[in-house]
Amino acid sequence: MTRSAFAVLAILSLLSAGAEPVCAEMTDHHGFTVELHASVEDCVVCHDGSIAKNVVYCLNDCSIMTPHAVKHRYPPPGREAAYRPVASLQEAGIELVDGMVACVSCHNLTNQSPYHLAVGIAASGLCLTCHIQ
Repeated sequence: MTRSAFAVLAILSLLSAGAEPVCAEMTDHHGFTVELHASVEDCVVCHDGSIAKNVVYCLNDCSIMTPHAVKHRYPPPGREAAYRPVASLQEAGIELVDGMVACVSCHNLTNQSPYHLAVGIAASGLCLTCHIQ
């Protein structure tokens, strides 16, 4: 069975069960249509240096001396006192993906400012939206 045939069957089975299909919110990003709430894997399809600027991020053993961590729970277990509550992040425009930090946590593709930052960087505003210190 082809991938498209499988997708059609999946949608038909959802509709017959009374469920409505979930549609991703899409946006234009430098001439490409991308998912607004994309995963890290979705972002690095282009941001691996092949199409767009190569981005550097940390998956393991992250610290202030490494690129920013992604695919990590927020707040990190056992370190909750050093981080702001999730509700305050959401109010500020920071998005978590399944409770984890992702590219879209700091970058809002609807914001046309340089780097599409979700929060301004003046006075470490972006950093201090999540980090207490």
